[in-house]
Amino acid sequence: MPERTRLLHWRSFGPSFLLDSDSCCTYNCYMSNVHVRLHNGFYWLILDRPPLNILSIEMIDQLTSAMLDAIKYSPRLMVFTGAGERAFCAGVDIRDHLDGREKEMLRAVYDNFAAFERLRSHKIPTVALVKGHALGGGCELAALCDTVIAHEDAIFGLPEISLGVFPPVAAVYFPALIGYSATMRLMLTGETIPAKEALRLGLAQQVLPSRRFLADAEELLTMLASNK
Repeated sequence: MPERTRLLHWRSFGPSFLLDSDSCCTYNCYMSNVHVRLHNGFYWLILDRPPLNILSIEMIDQLTSAMLDAIKYSPRLMVFTGAGERAFCAGVDIRDHLDGREKEMLRAVYDNFAAFERLRSHKIPTVALVKGHALGGGCELAALCDTVIAHEDAIFGLPEISLGVFPPVAAVYFPALIGYSATMRLMLTGETIPAKEALRLGLAQQVLPSRRFLADAEELLTMLASNK
C-alpha cells in the first residue's frame, strides 16, 4: 500500500473535512451550494445544501461546470460527497419537477451526464463517498461514478414514482448497471434499500463499517488514485 496522504480529517462531511489544518490547497472554490477543493491530485466536489443536499437546477449546473473545469487540472481522482451526516444527496428539488421546469431540469441532468462521459474520455476516475441518504437524483449521481463507497448505514432509492415521474438517468443507465428487473423494482416501488443491498445489486462497490469508515475510506481513495 503506498504511503497515504492525509485526506480525511473531519467529524462530519463538509468543507472542513478534507485537509489537515496545516495543509495547502492547490485550488479552492466555493459556489453557493457546491464546494470544490483540489489537493494532492484529489479533486473534491462537496454538495452543501442543508439539511439533505437536495439538488436544484442551478446546483446541477454548478456541479457540471466544476466537473468540466477539473479536466484542465488532470486530477488523479474526483470525489463526490455530501456535507453533513444525514445525506449524500436526497434528490432533485420537487419544485424543479413541476410548473413547467421539467425541460430545464432534464437539460441540466443531460449536461451532467455528458460531463461524466467527458471525464471518462480524459481517464479521470470518479468516486462517490456516500453517507446517509442517496435518493433519486442523488442515487443517480452516485451510480454515474466509477466507484461508490458507502457507509454501512447509507440508504439508496428512487422515490420519483411518488411524483408520477420516472428518474431519467436510472431509466436509461441502471438496466445495464444492475439489470432490468432490479431497475424496474426500484423505479416502480420507490422503495429504499440499505447499503448492503445496494452492494448486492451493484449500486455500490464497497460498504464500510461505521467504526472504521474514515480510515478505510481514506485508504481506498488513495488506492484508487494510485491505480490511475
